[in-house]
Amino acid sequence: MLKKMLLGFALVLPAAVFADAPPGGKSVFSGPALDTLRFGGQEGAGKAEKVKVEGQPFQEALRLSTFQFTPNNNKWDVQVEAALTSPVKAGDMMLAEFWMRAVQTQGESGEAKSEFVFERLGEPWTKAMEYGLSAGHQWRRFSIPFAAVEDLEAGKSHISFRMGYGPQVFDLAGLILTNYGTKVKLSDLPQTQATYDGMEADAPWRQAAAERIEKIRKGDLVVTVKDSKGDPVPGVHVSVRMKRNAFGFGTEVAAAELATGGGENDRYRKEVERLFNRVVFGNDLKWGPWEESASNRGSFRRQNIEEAMKWLSSRDFDVRGHNLVWGGWNYLPAKIKRLENDKVALEKAIEDHIQDEGSVMKGQLVEWDVVNEPVPEHQLTDLLGKEALVTWYKKAKEVDPKALLFVNDYPAPDDRGHLKGYEDTIKFLLANGAPLEGIGLQGHVGRMPWSIPGLIQTLDMLGAHGLPVEITEYDTQIQDEALDAQFLKDFLTAVFSHPAASGFLMWGFWDAAHYQHKAPIFRKDWTEKPSGLAYEQLVLHDWWTNAEGHTGVDGSYHVRGFCGEYEVTIRAGSKAVTAPAKLKSEGCVLSLVLK
Repeated sequence: MLKKMLLGFALVLPAAVFADAPPGGKSVFSGPALDTLRFGGQEGAGKAEKVKVEGQPFQEALRLSTFQFTPNNNKWDVQVEAALTSPVKAGDMMLAEFWMRAVQTQGESGEAKSEFVFERLGEPWTKAMEYGLSAGHQWRRFSIPFAAVEDLEAGKSHISFRMGYGPQVFDLAGLILTNYGTKVKLSDLPQTQATYDGMEADAPWRQAAAERIEKIRKGDLVVTVKDSKGDPVPGVHVSVRMKRNAFGFGTEVAAAELATGGGENDRYRKEVERLFNRVVFGNDLKWGPWEESASNRGSFRRQNIEEAMKWLSSRDFDVRGHNLVWGGWNYLPAKIKRLENDKVALEKAIEDHIQDEGSVMKGQLVEWDVVNEPVPEHQLTDLLGKEALVTWYKKAKEVDPKALLFVNDYPAPDDRGHLKGYEDTIKFLLANGAPLEGIGLQGHVGRMPWSIPGLIQTLDMLGAHGLPVEITEYDTQIQDEALDAQFLKDFLTAVFSHPAASGFLMWGFWDAAHYQHKAPIFRKDWTEKPSGLAYEQLVLHDWWTNAEGHTGVDGSYHVRGFCGEYEVTIRAGSKAVTAPAKLKSEGCVLSLVLK
């Protein structure tokens, strides 16, 4: 039996990925395959309906909607299915081809999810193929070859597209299921390969990114050495050691893991300190956990936050605040929902919370996500009006003037509706005097890698507001580890190269402390993933400057390095001087006297 395959697919796939199907096959349905699919599942859980499509190789699609769906449901409890009207034999080579796109989704990756299944219709439900599907808001084409594993009469096998992945709407089109019998080998049939736009080694964006990195992320460090008389000293050994990159490389953390040592926490702390210069608490500063932490008796404890902040401060970490207001009832304390019909009390409760948490954390944070996910989570602004957003920002700035105030949301590059809504929110805040000082793009990618040119275009769009843009919550659900590593390398390179980008934070780095147990760097047993090795190569090697040499006849030593903080040591015989230097893109001259 073929194993289950879960692959990610790009926003724009090269035409070469889609090889033509060979001739000689026969459709397993007596009519158009799409017309044979019928909705099956719990009553009221979903529906299937035909819709018209323009500008594609097909004129209609089957729109599949899943309504409220809980984690306790099975993904096959809602599906469309069709029984084959022809028999199949063990060893028959089959090819499923179709197109899919997301219409409405609630997940942070912006993807719709499904699963293509070919199986016996009835016990023991023997499967020849289970294939995980993900698609963004652009049409995705799938080619799925597989071999039948047993003889089945007409009407005794079926295909299905499982829909039970939570509330969502997606379209299916162009469905063809072909049986080639034994005329071809499985390797003769086309198969959609995991890839993404911009993955090519000669993709145009790469050279442009390298040029931007050289220009905006590096500067010229000049060390001049003179003696006590003020004369230049040639031949002095100069050591330049980078201590901290100016760019923010960070991760989500839990306060409890940083607050105390021992056991796994020791390794956790060690890796945080080794790999990052910036962190964000995943849950500790959200409204509900914040109130719980005040008692120091629940899962979240104020003492853990205090101890974690001491540990981070002693190591010169930048800490982001996440978040003050998350405007959906699901993310607010229950007592706030009870104020739904009292707008005055509701407004006061929100402002009191900003005052309380902002005051306690004042001076400790470099940034605050004042409003999180304003586009999908808008129940508060539905009641209070969008003007309330401006009030919250002004209140946050009043409470903590030094923290930069961010907005944070998750539009994928191909989700134009979400991106437009985010743009409109940013424009509204700025036009109405909100002290908005930064824009967060979460970066939850899902199984399907984003288009790198699409990412750069999104950064262009958000950066056009003249504010820093930060990737705040990067992770992926890409199943192929090699592809995952390549994508992280390209994603991070594109971000690091962009003039508007100020930081890159992943949403956790270790599987055992990740909300979906799929963090970018370490598996649960602390073995490092290929994506972790890719991250380290870039951040700790390729974008890190250590150099040494000797002063020339003019008593100077030159090095072009990445912007950041350095320790410079000059040495001649028994004489040595060490001094800090801060390198910016406009350059730095460090003058030292060798006594």
